[in-house]
Amino acid sequence: MKAVVLVGGQGTRLRPLTDTRPKPMMNLVDRPFVEHQIDLLAHHGVRDIVFSCGYRPDALREHFGDGTAHGVRMRYVVDPEPLGTAGAVANAGDIIGADEVLVLNGDILTDLDLGAVIAAHHARGAEATIVLTPVEDPSAYGLVRLDADQRVTEFLEKPTPDQLIPGEPFLINAGTYVLSPAAVARIPRGRASSIERETFPVIAREGGLYGYPSDAYWRDIGTHGSYLDAHADVLAGRARTQTAVNGGAHAGEGVDVHDEADVHGHTVLGGGTRVRKGARVTDSVVGAGADVGEGARVERSILGDGVRVGRDASITGLMVIGDDAVVADGARLEGPGTVPTGGRVDETGRVWPNEEVA
Repeated sequence: MKAVVLVGGQGTRLRPLTDTRPKPMMNLVDRPFVEHQIDLLAHHGVRDIVFSCGYRPDALREHFGDGTAHGVRMRYVVDPEPLGTAGAVANAGDIIGADEVLVLNGDILTDLDLGAVIAAHHARGAEATIVLTPVEDPSAYGLVRLDADQRVTEFLEKPTPDQLIPGEPFLINAGTYVLSPAAVARIPRGRASSIERETFPVIAREGGLYGYPSDAYWRDIGTHGSYLDAHADVLAGRARTQTAVNGGAHAGEGVDVHDEADVHGHTVLGGGTRVRKGARVTDSVVGAGADVGEGARVERSILGDGVRVGRDASITGLMVIGDDAVVADGARLEGPGTVPTGGRVDETGRVWPNEEVA
């Protein structure tokens, strides 16, 4: 089976971090986020993969190439303009051909059993199957209702309390689909269209759309908060990924941690990182080639590649520091907040929660 991974969005909710790289190439612990999806696909035997790109596609090409290094075949299509979820699939139509296709939104972290989803799709003779995940409150999402045979009977966009049925499972779209050739053929080419709002409702009315409820780990990493939470979940082992990191502290090659430094908790240090005397790094991810200065404190935060943290600086409370940023001696950053790629916090500055440093 082929897979299409939708990676065309601009990642506006993750700005300013996505001003210089596409969201799928934002690091998640020890590798670009989308690489976790490629790992999942390959683990389930799906090795013919198409990236449907839009924003900064060269970053994906440069990292993955033809996919050989990752054990897959990788191809790329670039949307000439934003085409929506269905239009992006249709734009890959020449590669998909007359085959079934697995479609993944490029901002979802999950450990879903893809093999089980595909098997259920075949067993039901479905035209399309949509994976669903339970939530406590569906008001911010689109509620999906099923009948006893798991056919989709209703889509309810951002339901109000009076529209909810007591005791019903609150199932929402989990961003993973299996499409038959007939389903792909329904999508018009050459224009923007939404698979959720245009394609699926038609298939549902005809009885060919099935749901696959799953309790597998699921998270949309599209916001700063969820991006940080995804790191914590991978580090703590709540999200099963192919990364070797699963609890404890882990260090890449060439890491230099001073004997009087303290690195503990669920922490990852990228290759070539230096942690100097008296520094303390706890429950954090520090990118490759970073330098944490003497007496500095980094707690529950994400530091990109090449970040420089000055002497006695403090970075705490869910901060995200972009690549090559500089936090000068004695500066205090209390998250949640963001320092963009190449940003600088002066020694006299104090950043309050939820602020962005220009």
